[in-house]
Amino acid sequence: MIKLNNNNNNNNNNGALLDEEEEILRKKEVVTSLYRYSDLSIKNIAQQVDMPLNEIQRITDKLAELKASRLFEEESTIRIEKIMSTNVVSLDISKTAAYAAALMTEKKVGSVIVIKNDRPFGIVTERDLVRRYFPDTLLESLASHPLIAAEPTTTVEKAADIMLKNKIRKLPVVDENNTVAGMVTVTDLAIFLLPTRRPGLTFQYYKQSQEAKDQDAIHVIV
Repeated sequence: MIKLNNNNNNNNNNGALLDEEEEILRKKEVVTSLYRYSDLSIKNIAQQVDMPLNEIQRITDKLAELKASRLFEEESTIRIEKIMSTNVVSLDISKTAAYAAALMTEKKVGSVIVIKNDRPFGIVTERDLVRRYFPDTLLESLASHPLIAAEPTTTVEKAADIMLKNKIRKLPVVDENNTVAGMVTVTDLAIFLLPTRRPGLTFQYYKQSQEAKDQDAIHVIV
């Protein structure tokens, strides 16, 4: 009789544990639904399902991270030709820093592509002018060379990877004819990936990414 009673007690305990686990799962489903389809605050959701605020925050953080990850995966495969700016200014290596500065101000751009023998040679940015500005300095000696560039078909993810690895904030886009077709900046990438709504998440992915699987999208123009 005692043994039977113990089994009954164990069954009752197991049943209670199962009921508790099912209740927790049910509440998580409700939290997920409220987070995705309502405009309730985290605090209000916690009140609705009668769960601790920190537990609700943990669940919703995970949901937000998952959503951001999916968005990143979808949008990072977009080609940079879709987001690049075509307002690009080019100057011959024989032009001076003063000439470049005036033209950048006139055209409202933050850099100029330096051309040598009708080919992209390098780039001069506003930062270059501020740090090493002498009006008569020729662009040939001022430009960052060789020019790091990408093809129009390069993906957003690949472009970000190139920029991080080379520590550059502007990435010229060069077509098959070695003509500069556009420019992608870190600001362009940030605006494009803004829907992730997770500060730091985008660059977290970039930092965690492995070394580029292929180099054919990168042009080092010498």
